[in-house]
Amino acid sequence: MVPCYILLASLAIVFPGQCTGYQYDSQRKLRREVVTGHANVITSNENHADFNIPYDGTVKLGSESLYIYNYNISGGKIGPVRISVSSMNATPNYPVLFVIRQQRGVISWQVPLFLEDMFDYSTVNRTLCPTENYRSGRRSVDRKQLAYVDISTFSPNLTAFTLYAQQLENFEIGMYEERRLDVSPSEPIYYEFKFPDDPEVHSVTVKATSSDSLCMDLSIQSTNCPVFDLDRNVEFTGVYQTMTKQAAITVERARFKDKAFYVVFVVRATDYACTDIAIVEPAAIHGLGRLKTLSVIVEPSISYTKYMIAIGVTVGVFLFFYLVAAVVAFIHYLTQHRGEHEHLSGLDSTSNLENPIVNRTEGSSNYGTVVQQQGGEKQQQGGGAASSSPGYDSDSTIDEGEIDMLDDADTDKNIVRTKTFLYVADLARKDRRVLTKKYKLYHWHLITISIFYSLPVVQLVITYQEVLHVTGNEDICYYNFLCAHPLGVLSAFNNVFSNAGYVMLGLLFLGLIYRRFVSPAAHCSHRSCLRYCLPIVSLPASLADELPPHEPPTPSYKHAIASDELPGFADTSFMYIIAGLCMLKIYQSRHPDINANAYAAFAAFAVIIFLAVLGVVYSKVWFWALFFIVHVMAMLGLSTQIYYMGRWKLDTGIFQRVYLQLKNEMQTPSRPMYMDRMVLLIVGCLINLSLALYGVLTRPKDFDSYLLSIFIVNLLMYVLFYIIMKLRSGERILKLALFFICLATIVWGCALYFFLSKLSTWELTAAKSREGNRDCMILEFYDEHDVWHFLSATSMFFSFMILLTLDDDLLETPRDKIPVF
Repeated sequence: MVPCYILLASLAIVFPGQCTGYQYDSQRKLRREVVTGHANVITSNENHADFNIPYDGTVKLGSESLYIYNYNISGGKIGPVRISVSSMNATPNYPVLFVIRQQRGVISWQVPLFLEDMFDYSTVNRTLCPTENYRSGRRSVDRKQLAYVDISTFSPNLTAFTLYAQQLENFEIGMYEERRLDVSPSEPIYYEFKFPDDPEVHSVTVKATSSDSLCMDLSIQSTNCPVFDLDRNVEFTGVYQTMTKQAAITVERARFKDKAFYVVFVVRATDYACTDIAIVEPAAIHGLGRLKTLSVIVEPSISYTKYMIAIGVTVGVFLFFYLVAAVVAFIHYLTQHRGEHEHLSGLDSTSNLENPIVNRTEGSSNYGTVVQQQGGEKQQQGGGAASSSPGYDSDSTIDEGEIDMLDDADTDKNIVRTKTFLYVADLARKDRRVLTKKYKLYHWHLITISIFYSLPVVQLVITYQEVLHVTGNEDICYYNFLCAHPLGVLSAFNNVFSNAGYVMLGLLFLGLIYRRFVSPAAHCSHRSCLRYCLPIVSLPASLADELPPHEPPTPSYKHAIASDELPGFADTSFMYIIAGLCMLKIYQSRHPDINANAYAAFAAFAVIIFLAVLGVVYSKVWFWALFFIVHVMAMLGLSTQIYYMGRWKLDTGIFQRVYLQLKNEMQTPSRPMYMDRMVLLIVGCLINLSLALYGVLTRPKDFDSYLLSIFIVNLLMYVLFYIIMKLRSGERILKLALFFICLATIVWGCALYFFLSKLSTWELTAAKSREGNRDCMILEFYDEHDVWHFLSATSMFFSFMILLTLDDDLLETPRDKIPVF
């Protein structure tokens, strides 16, 4: 007897197309399949179905149901179909299988639907992708369309199901059209948006908001089929964001050839993707408790015209500072030129120019510069100010250890620096050329560090932007997505361009320094004027370059790709350097010979940045204990160094010296020799100890901001002390410096207000961070953080101007009359 399967195979060859897989008997609707050598007969119930009518049925092993929906193309547009199915008694071992066949595609799923390998949903709703959008092309399709819904199961028992299908009439979402919808993990929804013909609408922003915190994916996909609308595949294409309460994606017209895209909403089975916390929710079983209600609206982004206006206004505002500076400089030049001419004329008639003494220190022999005119040739005596002439060759070979040719008693640092009352002249004994070389190292080191520091950040920006555009994962970057305007490869160009103030005002500050200390018209820097007036120290012409001309480009790169992996590296590290250099600048004003050299200063900054990296990556108990010890030791070491004017040494005998000093003080208590310094250091140590204890006890998550606050508090404390000591010493604060102090205080206060408006934060997940996103507040282009950039750049400029003008009242005061504090 010929085996049955051989007979069936023969029939398939003789009658191809009639016996290749299945055929229907016109009477009994039988389907015959060749399975492992024998034929199974499966009963198929064929039904012609209508839309908007629910159908109940049962299936089991050996029987299946087939529903056929037919519909016509209306107006040249094929409306999408949405299928809803459910089965309450289907089991994970014997699920009900649903297969939907269309002209150009097929889609299938099972009930119960498993998500995250632990949650099963007994109800599934899916939207069928319009047939014309399959990748086979945009060629015409049949005007009469059929959709086959095939339902089957391997369960030996009857399993009930419900089927419901409808044609979507509001599938397309228009501009400014707000939609409210309910989405669950097993019931994803998507709409189609088409760009209008208006050329001004080059991009749009899709905004979604919700009152609950269920985790959802907002995805933008091209209008190709199939649509990835399940949480296990929504990340495979397009651009997407995780969302709790709000999300926004800016979509550019140029990215889509057909000028249209799908907006897809997929609720996650758990909230882990949005919160990084895995919580098993029993209520999610069988689809209960994960229904998310939200609203969506599509709004146009600003036009190119408004884009350019916002950029132009920004540049114009900062150019206004240049205009004001130019006008003030011109008026000052005219006034100063007239005053200088009258001053020199008076000196020529009353002074003996044969032997003008420009500086002489009381109590020390031959210190200062004596310029003699003999035979038309100048002779300079004394090394301290001999090189203060602008024409002196500062590159001649000289060692930092060289000192003035003075008596041994006046030369010995241990004797000079232990005087009860010190003047700047006592601490300005090194040759001008030495100091110039020493302080030039600062700006060369700063330029070098800026370059090598910025290059890796640029590389990371390019890499992350490429990753963002390739993967479509906008959770990589932390923006204010409600006010993110892309340009080229930058996803938030406005956040980058708002850093322009640091650059423009920094260049202006450099120009003011050049005019003040290099230009022949500058006050007290003219060659003839140098004979009669003397700047405080050699600092301003050299160390002024030490001050960073602007906040380096790191912050702008940070906003080009603000990531939760690089918060400190990309934003606050240079702030440490700026604050530290400002403190060194203030200290050097009264201690020119004992200020830290560039190598030691930047080595200390390197250690600080290393600690910052550790604090971000390893914010554990052991780290906070280590940081507390380092903080306290650094505080005590610097306090001792400052109190003893650099005559304190760290060696093996330090503990013995400290012990003997404490023992002597306890036996014979005496008033501190340097009371002002002692008061400053005690207050500073108490404040720093409080900050250290606060860090250990609370362990703030944002370690970068905590470390930056330590620098800012110490800087403000030192500036306040310096101003108080100036007034206490009988010195004055001129109106210009007072004007900058008032401006800096006001602008810093406004800047901090906007800084504290948390539009996004890397401390949270991307979805949680977006809960703080807000719309643009200025020119439809800049948000609160951009305003912080503008104000902080301006306030930083005013702060640098304070340091530049604070001691202007001493420009003509000899150094032996300027007290040290």
